[in-house]
Amino acid sequence: MKKLFKKHLKLLITLLILILIILTYVFNWGNVKTKTINKISSLTIPFSLIVNPKNIDQGVTPKSIKLNDKNFENDKTQAIDLVNTINSNYKATKSFNFLNEKQDKSLTDKIKKQSHQYIHDVTLLNFGKDRKGKYLTISLNQYNDTKQIVSYRYRLYHKKNEIFSVKYLKKTSNTYPPRFIIPDVQVGETGINNSKNFMQRLKTAVINSNLVMNNSSEPGSFNQIAINLGLDPDKSNTGLYTLAKNSNSRVTNYGIIGYEVSDVPRYSRIYIKQLSKDDHFYYTLTYNRNSKKFVSFQKGIISTTNRN
Repeated sequence: MKKLFKKHLKLLITLLILILIILTYVFNWGNVKTKTINKISSLTIPFSLIVNPKNIDQGVTPKSIKLNDKNFENDKTQAIDLVNTINSNYKATKSFNFLNEKQDKSLTDKIKKQSHQYIHDVTLLNFGKDRKGKYLTISLNQYNDTKQIVSYRYRLYHKKNEIFSVKYLKKTSNTYPPRFIIPDVQVGETGINNSKNFMQRLKTAVINSNLVMNNSSEPGSFNQIAINLGLDPDKSNTGLYTLAKNSNSRVTNYGIIGYEVSDVPRYSRIYIKQLSKDDHFYYTLTYNRNSKKFVSFQKGIISTTNRN
């Protein structure tokens, strides 16, 4: 009888302990649930993993040009021939028939502001292509009785030997006529058709750096990325920083919108446009045709058009 009592007592104690554990769990379930939710919500999940990239990237990639030009030597020859024709026609007629009436009047008014001023010749600054088509940039060089030569700069869009559109760019001056294309120098490897692949490398480097989502990053943080890409860090860090700062989740909100070739310096420049929700940005990727390397990625449009 005594043994049976002890057995029942052990069973009763075990049952009471089990009931106590169950009751404790039930009454603390709310706290456990809250702590679990708080822990999950505190985790940092990458932006690109929680938002559908198709939704983020839709409609924000600028229209790019086709990088399928092969005969840049021929493009240069066409540009030189067009400028030679313009010079020959001007010497014969003292007029520029590629200008429309409004442009011609504007140029005449500028020249007649002072006496003893005249257009002496036309020089070639560069040739290139944008979304409107192939173009060349020229300088109409105005001489007078001083040492300063005034340069009126125009962009001429053409299809082979036919000019179909003209845009006035700017006026500047110097003591010598600007000439940034040299007839006897070969174009060589332009790097232009390789720029898309290079931009893919640049994009991958920016994504892998984890600096895209880091709001505290500064231009100097991108020096190593520039060096790894073979770019001049001092010239490229601001461009890389701005591109990363204004990128979407997959760094796809940019497009190659044009290129330009010059002999002085012997560079090819590729132009990139980036769109954000409320703004747009321009960049210049420069290829050195002497070293046959991409050398810088800069914010803004860098061009011999803006050189004096």
